[in-house]
Amino acid sequence: MKKIEAFVRPERLNDVKKSLLKMGHRSMINYDIWYRGTENEIDQHQGSGSSSFHDFMPKVKIELMVKDESVQNIVDTICDSACSGHIGDGKIFILPAEEAIRIQTKETGDAVF
Repeated sequence: MKKIEAFVRPERLNDVKKSLLKMGHRSMINYDIWYRGTENEIDQHQGSGSSSFHDFMPKVKIELMVKDESVQNIVDTICDSACSGHIGDGKIFILPAEEAIRIQTKETGDAVF
């Protein structure tokens, strides 16, 4: 069992959610956050042709608990649906998860999915 944490552009959240739903993955948590990646400043182009520089950028953090065998498909789905091709598209982290317990029934492990 793994925990996937993905940091994506807010405007890509719906695309990511729809793509994950299509593959049958419904369970997720998301947070609105401010994130600074490896770039010092990001040139954010405005609609009027002007631009501004930002140190921290708004992102959405998505957390998913997944079976080991689903990790690569989910990562590929997030990458495909979150990518704009520009700096600041985000990052994905994969962490081990020791156990999962459904509170209502006390089921554990893969039964929780």
